[in-house]
Amino acid sequence: MVRAGKIPFFITETGRRVVFYGSTALAVGLFGGHYLPHTVGIGYYKELFQAYKNGQKREVSEKLQQRFNRALQLLDLSDLERKFVSPFMIYGFDLCNAGSMKARYGGVVGIPINYDYDSPADIEKTDMLIGNRKVDWSSEGGKLLDQCLVLSEDEQVFGMAREILTLNSNKRLVQAIIPTVTWVFTYSAASLINQRCNFYVRPLSLRLMLYTICGVFGYGLYSFSQDMTEIYYDTDVDKQLAQLGPDVVDAGARFYDKVLKKNVAVRKLTGDDYYTAKGNVNYLIRQKAAPITVRKEFFESGYKEFLPTNNKS
Repeated sequence: MVRAGKIPFFITETGRRVVFYGSTALAVGLFGGHYLPHTVGIGYYKELFQAYKNGQKREVSEKLQQRFNRALQLLDLSDLERKFVSPFMIYGFDLCNAGSMKARYGGVVGIPINYDYDSPADIEKTDMLIGNRKVDWSSEGGKLLDQCLVLSEDEQVFGMAREILTLNSNKRLVQAIIPTVTWVFTYSAASLINQRCNFYVRPLSLRLMLYTICGVFGYGLYSFSQDMTEIYYDTDVDKQLAQLGPDVVDAGARFYDKVLKKNVAVRKLTGDDYYTAKGNVNYLIRQKAAPITVRKEFFESGYKEFLPTNNKS
């Protein structure tokens, strides 16, 4: 029997309450840490990714603003919904988004600088760096990159519409709730086992083993839930776009084809394996997003399964 004077603090009733309140604070912090950057912190996000030229912010050109407005019209958004999303220019070659059109702070779509190119002649080749190295445009990777940096207007509108649809979903809220729920579940499971099996009087090493097992299980549950949520919203957005007509479907297939080629070109130029040989993002264990090859194949053929019978060709 353990003497009273030897009982560790966190085993006492006061210690357990401290742990409970600390766990509750952590749960709230997890939600806030995932959700607040996309609401009250949206301005900081824009500053982080904002593209500059000659010390000045790159402004969205009139041409790109018109194409962004065309994407809004394509999705048939109301005037009120359109007020909750806006574009800005970013570095890199990939579109991005932040925020949520479901929140009062709205959302933003990051448009890469290559969307201003109308032809390969417009590419700023002398200033372009990949992996802090100048691009060798005469190499195999450089030639491939030269071919895929310029997107047609339809391809750009498709990409912008995809980001807008993502912002107009509940994705941000769901992905903020997931870490909170998984932490509460993990803490509750460990606490319940402690009480049922009276682990409080067992050796510390045994309790640490229990916490480790619960922690690994909780992280696995968190990872699986986050990845499946991301993939669900990726595929759901593609399904919604495919229902807008054959022109959108064709633009989607060409859009993802150029994204894959761009990724392959970057892989060849840098020698890194961040992208696979086919152009997908190379994840080690998790699958944090729907593979781009799968999304391309969907617009090439798979979309037919999600159209009404009278719309199938």
